[in-house]
Amino acid sequence: LLGQWLAQRAFCKDSPGRGLEMSEPTMPPLPEQTFFIKTLFYIMEEYRGIVNFLLVLPVSFAVDTVWALRDWFYENFATAAHLHDSRVARVQAQVREWRTRTDAGEKVGKMCTDRRPWLTMSPAIRDFKKECRKITVSDMCDILRIDEEKMTVTAEPLVNMGYLTRALVPRGFAMKVQVEMEDITLGGITMGLGMETDSHRHGLVQECIVSYDIVLASGECVHATRDNEHAELFACLPWSCGTLGLLVAVEVEMVHIKPYVKAVYVPTFSNAEHCKRLKELSLLPEGEVPQFLESTVYSKDRAVIQLCTSCDITWYEFFFKVNRVNLWFKPYYYHWLENAFERTNAQTGEPGFEELIPLRHYYHRYSRSIFWMLEDLIPFGNHMWYRYLFGWLGAPKPAVLKFVLTPSIREAAVTKQVVQDIILPMDDLADAVELFHKEWEIYPLLVFPIRIYDHGKHQGFLRRPTRTDGVDGPDGQHPGKAWGMYVDLGAYGVPQAVRDKKPWDFRKALLAVEEWTRKVGGYQCVYADMLQTRSEYRDMFDHEEYDKVRKRTGADVAFPEVWDKVRPELQVCRERETAVKKSS
Repeated sequence: LLGQWLAQRAFCKDSPGRGLEMSEPTMPPLPEQTFFIKTLFYIMEEYRGIVNFLLVLPVSFAVDTVWALRDWFYENFATAAHLHDSRVARVQAQVREWRTRTDAGEKVGKMCTDRRPWLTMSPAIRDFKKECRKITVSDMCDILRIDEEKMTVTAEPLVNMGYLTRALVPRGFAMKVQVEMEDITLGGITMGLGMETDSHRHGLVQECIVSYDIVLASGECVHATRDNEHAELFACLPWSCGTLGLLVAVEVEMVHIKPYVKAVYVPTFSNAEHCKRLKELSLLPEGEVPQFLESTVYSKDRAVIQLCTSCDITWYEFFFKVNRVNLWFKPYYYHWLENAFERTNAQTGEPGFEELIPLRHYYHRYSRSIFWMLEDLIPFGNHMWYRYLFGWLGAPKPAVLKFVLTPSIREAAVTKQVVQDIILPMDDLADAVELFHKEWEIYPLLVFPIRIYDHGKHQGFLRRPTRTDGVDGPDGQHPGKAWGMYVDLGAYGVPQAVRDKKPWDFRKALLAVEEWTRKVGGYQCVYADMLQTRSEYRDMFDHEEYDKVRKRTGADVAFPEVWDKVRPELQVCRERETAVKKSS
């Protein structure tokens, strides 16, 4: 907090001596960084491991411990699912009050939830809430119903993935598409987007949603399903980020699971081989396709494909064969995978290996290392001595890192790191890997195959697939519906040019990736920083049905447009918007 105060004072040129006041809403451009900020960044770059280990990590561990105790107490003694209706009524009352005041001519701003921006998993700290009327939903964090006959779980929007797996896995269930990061909320992945290693079979999380309970701009709470009178609203809620109404409950499909996963790791030694094998595996017919499928790319020519299936195990395997990958002293999962290049599978005689992993460890395999970004924060974090002595401290929580992030430091940091995911047709994966290497050269890269379905007139934000790769059979996610195989490609970390202390233009690189993504009919994930203008964003995503629903339900005057919510708070983004407007 002292560092935050000093950094803010150093940047507040027009408010000297006024403590924590900032010259909002504008932020200073990057070239005007003060000597203090430059020195601070030099220290953070050269000694970031020591600084994070001595300062950030202990604070994060303390916060994480308090939150874990709070969650344990709440989940075991204080859940109040029976109060859900009263909480919904309170949300409705707040919306109706906003409507009354707006109709009376008061300028109260548009509505949004009261969840603090720094609690989200996005690297950005969106600033649209400053001008909005905040509606209290922060106590909506209960699992309402687990229906074992219908095979669905109904929960409030702030239930996170950790709570869901703690509740479902011991019962032998999981969400059909179970997202891995524990702090991600159900509302985030159903009103935004969510994906996992079984998305090649079921699609994005939005394909597994049975119903939404939404409070509209009028204060009415509606129950939207895929085939009732609110089908158009249902189709537009994914990727809308809460711009059509306030989510108060969501029902999602779940599946039977077994307590362990058999993981088979297959190395590939060229970009073409990787893309070819991954596509072949993802398009196998139901019954032959792997239950979980992903790949991790370590260079342009080296990748490991992970094929996993849930299973039961024997007592001997329990004691001698199971790899509990999330124990504090274990190497980071993505480093462990690299052994596939050197090992031989004893079962098949081919390169790679296989192992058994507890299912919950598999679901949260990247939480301990924040995918692979922890090694940028604490470079010695995967060393054996550190893991055994200090691995129990865990990883710095993204929320804690964002809480102490000042606007000036955030503005400068974005030019030195990349946190991006794009969804693109599977046939363009090889070109995408080449593009990422050219513009960023960050490894590893995350690869999730994903089905994108053709829903006809209710397609929502995602356009119809550019090609059809299959049609669901009677046991598929949507029997009779066509789909195309896409892939999510994720880059998280520091570009090689920055590591080598060479010039790197993040604007040029990001704009090149965004332009290419639009060209191939892909999508940039909305949590990430983006330099797209409003018109470019609308070109990437189909807004036709969304605009109709906003106007019909009154959301156009009650809630921000989705672009206004996902646009980063960065000054550089606004500078580009201004430049584009001037040039046009």
